Amino acid sequence: MMYRQLLAILFIFLSNASFAQIDKEFWFAAPYVNPTNGRVPVYIRFQSFDAAATITVDIPAKSSFTPIQIQLAANSAYSLDISSWLNQIENEQTNVALPNGLHIVSTNEIYIYYEVYGASSYAPGTNSDLFAFKGRNALGTEFYTPFQTRFDNYPGINARATFDIVATEDNTHITITPTTPIIGHIPLVPFTITLNKGETWSCQAFYIEAINRPTGSHISSDKPIGVTVKDDSMFKGNNWDLGGDQLIPVSQLGTEYIVIRHILNTQTGNDFAYILATEDNTEIFTKGNPTPITTLNKGAQVEIEILETMYITSSKPIYVLHVTGFGDELAEAILPQINCTGSKEVGFIRSNDENLVLNILTRSGSEGSFVLNGSTTFVKATDFSVVPGSSNWLFASIEYSDTQIPALKANLLKNTSGYFHLGLMNGLPDKTGFRYGYFSDFGFTKLGSDTIICSNSSIELSAGIQKDSYLWSPNGETTAKIFTQDSGTYSVIVKKENCPFKDTIHIGFFPPSGSIIVNDDDSICRNTSLTIKTYPDFSNFNWSNGATTDSIVVSNQNTYKITATDMYGCTVKDSVQISILPLPHGTINHLPGDEKLFCSTTQIDLIAPSNYSRYEWFDGSFNQHLQTVKTEDGMYWVRLTDSLGCINKISTEIDCSIYIEVYNLITPNGDGMNDFFEIKDLQKNTYALKIYNSWGALVYSNDNYNNDWTTDPLEYGVYYFSLTHHKNKKNFKGWLHVLH
Repeated sequence: MMYRQLLAILFIFLSNASFAQIDKEFWFAAPYVNPTNGRVPVYIRFQSFDAAATITVDIPAKSSFTPIQIQLAANSAYSLDISSWLNQIENEQTNVALPNGLHIVSTNEIYIYYEVYGASSYAPGTNSDLFAFKGRNALGTEFYTPFQTRFDNYPGINARATFDIVATEDNTHITITPTTPIIGHIPLVPFTITLNKGETWSCQAFYIEAINRPTGSHISSDKPIGVTVKDDSMFKGNNWDLGGDQLIPVSQLGTEYIVIRHILNTQTGNDFAYILATEDNTEIFTKGNPTPITTLNKGAQVEIEILETMYITSSKPIYVLHVTGFGDELAEAILPQINCTGSKEVGFIRSNDENLVLNILTRSGSEGSFVLNGSTTFVKATDFSVVPGSSNWLFASIEYSDTQIPALKANLLKNTSGYFHLGLMNGLPDKTGFRYGYFSDFGFTKLGSDTIICSNSSIELSAGIQKDSYLWSPNGETTAKIFTQDSGTYSVIVKKENCPFKDTIHIGFFPPSGSIIVNDDDSICRNTSLTIKTYPDFSNFNWSNGATTDSIVVSNQNTYKITATDMYGCTVKDSVQISILPLPHGTINHLPGDEKLFCSTTQIDLIAPSNYSRYEWFDGSFNQHLQTVKTEDGMYWVRLTDSLGCINKISTEIDCSIYIEVYNLITPNGDGMNDFFEIKDLQKNTYALKIYNSWGALVYSNDNYNNDWTTDPLEYGVYYFSLTHHKNKKNFKGWLHVLH
């Protein structure tokens, strides 16, 4: 797969609704959006807080996908354009397992949005939406699916409502009970699927009519999953808009919600809350009225038109889906419960210079503590009104000009005394779309599933940020995160607005992987080598000598260390010590011991050093003592083997060529006697000869004299010779007499 090009657009478009959770790990099943009404470009938007983050984006079920790594500075934003590989994660096919799940991990807490910005022949952003990732709080084992039931999907383009599922662990069994016909399945008949880690499954409504949404469909699993709902091209007037969000599981729901109607929403018929029960006999209350407006059984849903900001409570946990808009431009979001949730700071960016409204929700007493971009004048206590029917909740809906909050600039809203929820509305009626982002951090805490770590490594356990207090067990830490190297059971109690939340995790160790190196500590003979091998269950080798292969060949004394990855992905270490053994050595003795006498004999005795296990002489003999004849070159050797198997060849040279006798009378008359200048015991090519006359003139020269000079054409008389040995440069000088 080609590496994806990263487009760094350092701002975040906040379009169409949802609420984001600050976290470090995120799973997402990306919905398919029909391109007819606009789809690309599609971005993943990242935002950091006061710590820099290293972010890894992966599709774990696709081994061919190269993970993308992003370095995000503190208090900054980043946009990753995924349009070129969108088909790798979109779940266009329904009723089939796909390897399309998106997994994102960060080293520090961040916000993440998945934005279908969309562009069509009409205008940019005509069918746009964002899906806010809710981190580990989006994962659970039971979900119901809320959908709006008023606006049909745009006809004739195969734009449908869907819910998409992603598995976070292998062999996850998921049971789905649709309430209306979906592709491949009939209503109210459960079916079970099995997904592995990173695999997805898309359930698509069979019909486009709003009344046939799969509202209240039940999803359960034996391992944590994530669920995304989508309503493609909701049709109102002459406009169509994409809506959707990442769901939270039933375990994260509450009983207290507030739906804010924003200041520019003056049109009726475009603002609705959809309340979905998760248990039988759930009573729904509005505006603090003690009389329920309705009672719902699990999976049932009621629609409430929002004509003013509304306080909604229930007797049992519920989902609240909010659909709102500018004119006929629509957006939707899953709202968080307001009890024990909220943020102390939220970063946002205005996408464009169209109308911008901030909806702010906080408790009484915190309304005068807001700071927007360092100023206390943009959000004042007098901007807030009481939420009708609530005891201590206040809301403000404030419109800002592009001078007050310029487009494409980073902004930060803080509250110095309490928590708040922020909704951002940006757009124009009946033009380019309506952008509605909802921000609220959960009070819940999740440490994640029980896990196994590598021995001698540490793991970070994070209870989340923006909480009031933390208390860890068993060691009593009071920080938001801890690091541990020990196995065992760890739990944390966090408090947010005096609401306690607890979670527990068990940490275990992978089994020991054993030795990496096959060889034991060993010794080798000097001038030999040894191959150090590794066992086959390891990879990613790094030797202390710089090698990266699964084996190395060594010949030096040293301790050889290795780092490798075992079958569990753990980094392990091993070493082996190699020492060097001395080679056999000694001297070859000879008899006779006197070299001149030795050179005068034909039969000689050679004696190798004692106490070796094997001898091998130059002539093929195998005894320590050798009787033999002299060699012509005077070289004698024996190969010694000691008890450890080390082998060495020792040799001696006895140069008999230096023991010569020069005859100094030459009678080159052809009688066969003294016809040549003869040197007794001369070995071939061992001496250089020079002959000089009585005046010192050179009359003959031979670099390799072999008793073959006849004195021709010299006259009789006395001459002088110089013999120089080639090897040791020993020189013999004397006179010779030539007679004819």
